[in-house]
Amino acid sequence: MSAVSGAAGRLRAAVRREPLLPVLVVLLLGLSLAYHEFATLANLRNIAVQASPLIVAAVGMTYVIMTGGIDLSVGSMLFLAAAIETGRALAGLPTAAVFAVVALVGVGMGLLNGLAVAFTRVPALVVTLATMQVFRGAGGHVTGQQNIDLPARLRGIGTASLLGVPAPVLLAAAVALAGAFVFGRTTFGRYVQAVGSSPDAAANAGLPVRGVLVGAYAVAGLLAAVASLTQTARLGAVQPSIGQGYELTVITAVVLGGTTLLGGRGSIGGTVLGALVLTTVQTGLVFSGASPYVFDIVRGGVLLAAVPAAGARWFARRRDHTPRAALGWNRMELS
Repeated sequence: MSAVSGAAGRLRAAVRREPLLPVLVVLLLGLSLAYHEFATLANLRNIAVQASPLIVAAVGMTYVIMTGGIDLSVGSMLFLAAAIETGRALAGLPTAAVFAVVALVGVGMGLLNGLAVAFTRVPALVVTLATMQVFRGAGGHVTGQQNIDLPARLRGIGTASLLGVPAPVLLAAAVALAGAFVFGRTTFGRYVQAVGSSPDAAANAGLPVRGVLVGAYAVAGLLAAVASLTQTARLGAVQPSIGQGYELTVITAVVLGGTTLLGGRGSIGGTVLGALVLTTVQTGLVFSGASPYVFDIVRGGVLLAAVPAAGARWFARRRDHTPRAALGWNRMELS
């Protein structure tokens, strides 16, 4: 009896930590009952593979939003990273070297965002809106706005498997575990939470606020580039439309997972569940034969519902006379 009660207690604790978990379970059960083909191993595998690049990119976005910022350039970073992967400059390099260069390009794009946010008084919303256009234009220049086939040697990261588990799923799991470890077990992770909770208090406590901001955006850039590797490998080509509107899906996954838009509170586990819920909903819409635009409505509805929650927290901060960080804008004087 004690074993049963202990298991029930652990289950309740898990639900309290990640309230989106029962939502995902109910969603999977409901769709499985409605559509017999939905519950097949092949379809569940497909959902996991489709969610993998979203999980990778959303883990990086979690760090940015946790600081009280926002990154609208993630889809364009994904496109530019994919364009560079197929560029002539990397044509003769070994596969590992190509992946390393793409990852470094992602870090560079993230650093550009982070430095601009940390060292200017321009809101992150405006900074990343500008770099979204810059990165998209650069990617279009590299590809000539043409479809470019990906060499077969670069497709394994999106099509291979290990012990029956697809490579994209393994990569997403590794990124999520590493992201959760850094977030919960390292000084940098604690600093990210502190800066998002109260940037003024963090600065007064002597925390390297600017460095934390730059680091968070660099992580987002790196993971956007990593997501591009699996996304492009699965498609087998770089398309001019890749990454368009992807930033909204990534942000929605993070917000749906419980990360507040004002920063300071969130979890990597919630982000993973948010990505899985969105991908499951999208697959369910395909099975139902609904218009693909319904997914845009769902995605927009989630973001719209998050705004009152963020507003309520903003007013709570104001009542408590706590310094606040507006969306994408850190109000703080830094030395």
